[in-house]
Amino acid sequence: MPDPLSSEPEILDERLTSSSGPLKRYIRKIAPNSSDIADIYQESILRVIEQARSQPLRNPLAYAVRIARNLVINRPKHHTLPLDEVDDLHCPKPCPEEHTCQTQRARMLENFLVTMPAQRREVLIRRRLRGESREQIAAAMNLSEEAVKKHMTRALADLQRFLDTQ
Repeated sequence: MPDPLSSEPEILDERLTSSSGPLKRYIRKIAPNSSDIADIYQESILRVIEQARSQPLRNPLAYAVRIARNLVINRPKHHTLPLDEVDDLHCPKPCPEEHTCQTQRARMLENFLVTMPAQRREVLIRRRLRGESREQIAAAMNLSEEAVKKHMTRALADLQRFLDTQ
C-alpha cells in the first residue's frame, strides 16, 4: 500500500485522475463561463504536481480544489464571452451593413429634397428636422401660418409619393 504522503509522480497522477470528476464538477459550479473550465482544471492539476515535487501533499484533491477556487477568484474580469452570448450583445452603433443602408437612404432623401420647391423644402426641414413650430417658421420666412401648414402638407405628400416609388 502506497504511503498517503508520497509524492511519487505515478501515485500522485493516479490519485488526481481518479478524483478528476469531483474537481471538474466543482469548477463547473464556480467558473464564470463554460469556456474557462478546462483551463482552470489544467492549471489546478499543474500547480498540484509542481507543489508535490517540493513537498508531499496529504490531500492533492483538496489542494486542487483550493487552487481552482483561487484561480476563479483571481481571474481577470474582462473574460471572453461564450459564443452563445455574443449574439445577444447590443451595440449602440449600427453594424456596417446598416450604416451603408442609412447612408444610401440619406443620399436618396437629399436628392429628393433638391427637387422640391425651395419654400416647401425649407418648411419641411425647419419643421421636421429642426423642430420649429409653425409660428416660428411663419415669422422667420415671412409667411402666414396657413401657408406654412399648406407647404408642410404638400411636402409630406410629395415625400410619401417618393417613398412609395422607392
